[in-house]
Amino acid sequence: MRFLWSATILSVSLMLFAPTIFAKQSHNDQAYLYLQSIYSRDNVSKLHVLNLQQRLEYFSRIFLGKPYLGGALGEGPNSAYDNDPLYRFDAFDCTTYVETVAALTLSYSEAEFQKNMNAIRYQDGVVSLITRNHFTSIDWNPNVEKLGILRDVTAEIGLADVSTLQTLIDKKEWYQKQASAMVKAKDNEAKKVGVIIARTQAIRPQISALSFLSKEMLTAKPELLLRFPRAGIVNIVRKNWNVRDAIGTNLDVSHQGIIFERDGEIIFRHASYKKSSQYVVEVPLLEYVKKNFGDQTFAGLNVLSFVGGL
Repeated sequence: MRFLWSATILSVSLMLFAPTIFAKQSHNDQAYLYLQSIYSRDNVSKLHVLNLQQRLEYFSRIFLGKPYLGGALGEGPNSAYDNDPLYRFDAFDCTTYVETVAALTLSYSEAEFQKNMNAIRYQDGVVSLITRNHFTSIDWNPNVEKLGILRDVTAEIGLADVSTLQTLIDKKEWYQKQASAMVKAKDNEAKKVGVIIARTQAIRPQISALSFLSKEMLTAKPELLLRFPRAGIVNIVRKNWNVRDAIGTNLDVSHQGIIFERDGEIIFRHASYKKSSQYVVEVPLLEYVKKNFGDQTFAGLNVLSFVGGL
């Protein structure tokens, strides 16, 4: 899998044409028209002169204000299980926002976007419910590092102050609990739920060891943000997060978003799920940490850098 981006460092305008989705089209037609307008000849010529940080800033910005939608993507309309679209541009959850922006940033055509999107979302790019990278620390992070798209730089930022959280993630029990909700194509629903449970029975629990920068350290040493990548992704790390009874497993990551540098400040763009702001928003990263500091389960940040994006 080869991911391309421009290494040209030029000062150019980022005011590229932001495509419009036509309401009368079917969802799939809307999404493809959107892709065609993004990768029109005129736009691609402009994209080629942007460096990686500029491309990430642009593609994360054009979705500001789009609504939050949990479970926004699936395996496409022909899937027997989750028949939500493979990609969309009208609504996002936190992970699909990150995945969509990353795939757009690394692509120069509709076909390349679709290939990159599948590679980011699925093990070996194989589109299926079971091969989807459902868990950030044990699926998603290792997959993008294996692809050479991103690398975990948390320890490089924190040095002696970095922390590690160990969490037992039980995929089998999670599938057991979540199988019914996963089946959105409702014909023969009970049979499909049974197939999912049967196919995942052999998955053994796995211990995740996730590096993170604690909220206490980040607020005490804000100068650490000077070491953050100028183009990257942040995972919000949780500890003592008692969700096993509800979903079948413990978790260590609750949220993701895009980070980039603007005027010497690290900006966090993300699809917010909070009741007061259920849409794609931006906020200075340190301000986000301070606002959420009082949440007892909020431990800190795990940080990934786009390769070549420091």
